[in-house]
Amino acid sequence: MKMKKIYIIIFALVAGHYCTAQQSGQNELIIPFNSYFESDSVTETSVNLNAKQGYIDASMQTKQFIIDNVLSSRNRKVAFISYGDMREIWGKDAYGSTVLLDSINMNGSDLGKVRENSQKLIRHPWFFYFGGQGMYNSDYLSLSFNVRTGFFLLLNKWDLALSQGLNISDTENNTTTNISIGLSSKYYFPMTFKGQRISPYFGGSIGYAYVNSSVSGSDTDTEEWQPDYSAMAGVSWALGPGSLDVGVQYGKTSKLTITAGYTFFPWRR
Repeated sequence: MKMKKIYIIIFALVAGHYCTAQQSGQNELIIPFNSYFESDSVTETSVNLNAKQGYIDASMQTKQFIIDNVLSSRNRKVAFISYGDMREIWGKDAYGSTVLLDSINMNGSDLGKVRENSQKLIRHPWFFYFGGQGMYNSDYLSLSFNVRTGFFLLLNKWDLALSQGLNISDTENNTTTNISIGLSSKYYFPMTFKGQRISPYFGGSIGYAYVNSSVSGSDTDTEEWQPDYSAMAGVSWALGPGSLDVGVQYGKTSKLTITAGYTFFPWRR
């Protein structure tokens, strides 16, 4: 009988220690953000959280900060947030930053369509780029502008875009205007260097260019459409809701140029 009591006491102590450890592990996550979440559960790959009104009313920047800390404290890469009929899925992008991957209304009549469109946007988000360059001295003037509008074939790694360019060069005896249109593609190598998110890239383009050339003192202009292609390489630096891009490009009609521009990602929150 005495041994039986000892076993019962040992069992109670072990069970109590286990429950305390479990509760302690849960509080480690909830206590810093107890005004945002009611409860949580952790799986091998994700964190599941039930949100309170404080989280629902928080700005997107605040939510990102909160979820980033939650994932870091639990050493997980995905978080599922629930409140009412809403579900949010947070995860890590190619740079290791915490981003909102999806937001779903479970009570929506077109839930299937919304979810399908949302998933497509996540996998293939679109972007807009504008860049250019200029050179000037007493004998030569050159201005170039380039616009790219496209989407990612692989998120943050491989893109495809419709490109349009305008190049105007003027010398003492000749003025040349080059207007190009075509498809371009870049492949990126995302990495973090000294806390900065950068992506070296290489790529190319193919299309057509309209070239108009006029000679001073002559009434005759030379103009023609001709195939145009180019190769490019450079570095993208994540900055704000997009990236600052600097590189070099060598093309059939534009020859060697140094490019600089900004890529804007409307889907980045």
